[in-house]
Amino acid sequence: MVKDFDFVIGSVEHRAKFRERMNLFIIQPFQSHLYPVFGLAHKFESQGKKVVFTTTPQLIGILKNEGFEYWEFAYLSEYIIKNYKSFLGLLLKSSVSKAFYRERKKEFGNAFRHTQKLIEELKPTHVFIDQSLAEYYFFFRPFVSNITIVHTKVYSGKTKGIPPMNSTVIPETSLFSKIKIELLWIRELWKQRFRELVLKTAFLGKDETYFWKEHCRKYGMQWNRQVDLNHSLNRGVKNVDHLLLLPRELEFPRFKKPKHVRFFEKLSQKNESVYYTPTYSDLKRKYLLGNSLKVIYMAFGTLAQGAKVTNFFNTVISVVGEFSETVLIISKGNHKMELKKANNAFSFDYLPQQDVLSHADLFITHGGLGSVKEAFHNNVPMLVVPMNKFIDQNGNAARVKANGLGDYINIDKYSRSEVMKKIKMLLPDLKVQIAI
Repeated sequence: MVKDFDFVIGSVEHRAKFRERMNLFIIQPFQSHLYPVFGLAHKFESQGKKVVFTTTPQLIGILKNEGFEYWEFAYLSEYIIKNYKSFLGLLLKSSVSKAFYRERKKEFGNAFRHTQKLIEELKPTHVFIDQSLAEYYFFFRPFVSNITIVHTKVYSGKTKGIPPMNSTVIPETSLFSKIKIELLWIRELWKQRFRELVLKTAFLGKDETYFWKEHCRKYGMQWNRQVDLNHSLNRGVKNVDHLLLLPRELEFPRFKKPKHVRFFEKLSQKNESVYYTPTYSDLKRKYLLGNSLKVIYMAFGTLAQGAKVTNFFNTVISVVGEFSETVLIISKGNHKMELKKANNAFSFDYLPQQDVLSHADLFITHGGLGSVKEAFHNNVPMLVVPMNKFIDQNGNAARVKANGLGDYINIDKYSRSEVMKKIKMLLPDLKVQIAI
């Protein structure tokens, strides 16, 4: 099993030469996409290689905190049609305003020229492109020979017997399972083609794909042959290396790795010093160090908001309140939540998650891959409660259960007794308090 990125580095002579190279990361400008890449980037720096990230102003602080160089990047706008009103609005604008088309064409051209400037100044010898930005491959390919697509989520490409990443289906050997998974893929890919058709219609045939095809023709690339449409959520690129930023043990046991895919298993250590507050240090001293208490940690990342989350958190607080010698530690984000009071429940806005997990006995999580990986590396069983069921959290929950790492709950359909049952199943040594 590949433990790091040495498969790219090659021979000893090649390693010596590779140390002089510059690695550029083109990553979707969201925290959930940046953090998974830091382990790989820090490994490169430890080998004496230069690393630069593209970013937006909102994320510069995170990159500075990790000690990385950065380049403010002109990411292309993404148009999403949510309803018929937005469709009609774009269609009308495309029909009556030639300036709208010219603005979009100019934006595409400026993004490419900005990319060219980046290449000229940084002279990257290896570019790592986020799978959700896979089309940027066509910006870099004429000028950079070494390009790798990095997956900050599980592998999104269609693989035999493996469902799309937004499904909770666990693959089995039965014919029924295989047919069900194939039908899931047909539905997933049909929905993507339908969305693309709607966009193409709204832009009168001159959508973003039109600009990409024009660009590829200009630089001698074949869009139709190189683009890979068999991916969840986003298009992919054929005939290029793919790097999955997760341990092999977090994929389904039945997953057969395509030849062009590799795993990178190193955990991305984050600088969490800002979250080591006096309040957390006091809690750690009282409840996490040197005692036999069971520690349940609950955090839903940036999604910890809204009535649905508040109700679930309060259910867990109520359930855990029935256990003796148990503490519940909650990271809720800076969202207003009316949480129940309990002697054994402690709520924080933010916590140093990796440190908390090093003391935890159970992690109740929304199922973001970063959180799942951190629990896995700390050998903490998980109760996954997917919040965004349109991306990878359903699939992460299914992988956790399939690999015996925990279980999951549907936040739209659960009961207090189910929460109690699954917590007791994952922590069988819990003791119920005896009322006096």
